[in-house]
Amino acid sequence: MLALGVDVGTSTTKAALVLLDGDRVRELAVASAPTPGTGPELVATALRTARDAVGDRGRDVVAVGVASMAETGLPLDAGNRPLTPLLRWDEGLGAEDASRMRDLAPDLFVATGVRLSAKTPLATWAWLRRTRPEVWSRTACWLGAADLLVHALTGSRATDHTLAGRTGGARLPGPGEPVRFDHEILGVVGMRPDRLPPVADPREVAGSLGPDVARDLGLPAGVPVVVAGHDHQVAAWAAGVRRPHQVADSLGTAEAVLTVLPQRPAEPARVRADGMSLVRTVAGDHDAVVAGSSSAGAMLRAWLDTLDPEQQADVLARAAGEDAAPTGAAVLPYLRGRQTPAPDPDAVAGAPPAGWPPHRQARAVVEGVCYQARWMITTQTARPGEVTVVAGDRLPLLWTDLKSATLPWPLATVTAAEPVADGAALLALVRAGALGPAAQALHDAPTLPRAHRPALDSDPHGPAVVDFVARATAGRADLPGADRPSSAGLP
Repeated sequence: MLALGVDVGTSTTKAALVLLDGDRVRELAVASAPTPGTGPELVATALRTARDAVGDRGRDVVAVGVASMAETGLPLDAGNRPLTPLLRWDEGLGAEDASRMRDLAPDLFVATGVRLSAKTPLATWAWLRRTRPEVWSRTACWLGAADLLVHALTGSRATDHTLAGRTGGARLPGPGEPVRFDHEILGVVGMRPDRLPPVADPREVAGSLGPDVARDLGLPAGVPVVVAGHDHQVAAWAAGVRRPHQVADSLGTAEAVLTVLPQRPAEPARVRADGMSLVRTVAGDHDAVVAGSSSAGAMLRAWLDTLDPEQQADVLARAAGEDAAPTGAAVLPYLRGRQTPAPDPDAVAGAPPAGWPPHRQARAVVEGVCYQARWMITTQTARPGEVTVVAGDRLPLLWTDLKSATLPWPLATVTAAEPVADGAALLALVRAGALGPAAQALHDAPTLPRAHRPALDSDPHGPAVVDFVARATAGRADLPGADRPSSAGLP
């Protein structure tokens, strides 16, 4: 069976044509393009990228899935015309409004699992209402990035529970209950549920491919289309992280660490204090704790941009060829403050030693990114089992090699080029019923191919990580160090 997956990322929009052959998931073709800044350009870019991936095999595609970054979206008027460019998660538009609502933040976290911040759509909607009243008054609907593309493909408005859950406007449900936007919470900023797309059940599709867009893509009209969900969660699910105590480390412009929980933490306030969020998994039957680092791939990119473009590939290649021993100068990787584990909006990025050659500086920068992820993992669970690393083939070998060297636990590394787009395609097959009843297939569907590595015999980076956390939290007497117990309450 063939399926098409699209991943609308912060920096890049990707598409993958995926073949499910028995229990094997294979990428047949991938394509990508920079993610643009407006709704119409995003739709055009995504369709062009999808056409490139599909080629002449579109007639055999049986399902389409769309995943995307969370928190980014835009308002539409009653005629479905965008009223603004994309309002991105990394623009920090809601910073002042999140600060104005700080007295409500603890109660909002208990209700939604979302730590109110500048990127939270609830705060963005407050900003839009306060600063652009002429836009707010004409807003008929808000659509997230994935929702917008699915609307263009099908004419239907829908979102996924993993994306709705990141807005700050959806109540984290009890066991067996669906995720729904909450009238009372939305009322805090003047939003209403009827101005947001319906939340699709984890076992259903959003709509079907319209005839005009199907003809443009070379696909059959009527093919089921799903909003696959939040990119990091979709990748974790596709990589097999579906059951309690499993851990995923999803790499990209931003990095996310997700641990599936056996039950909701007894102290959600501790999770909030650590700057993490509580979410519902893709299958909708477990909670998970998520930690995010907005300055992961972005940190490396920012440092590389200080070099001559013609140097960059050679510097990364030489850095990857060195011994994996600690440099002793891991850089603090904070371009936009630190979200977690010890939230600090004023945290700033460090710099590698100026006298070092560029390849050694590169290692120090990527070490900091990797140490930050390890700190997030050990804050979620004190004794991780196998950690599944979800990367993709665009990440430099330096990053993936250091990731393996700095995480001492057993690792499973996804080898697919576009794991989020692949996961969106696989989820589309599941929710369309192509693999049998969706409720069961959400647990039993094949996973993306992975390479396994046993636990390391020694942990040379362990002391360096302790030093990294000490430097990151210097002057914060209220914060324990790297050996602090798990905020999720996992043993």
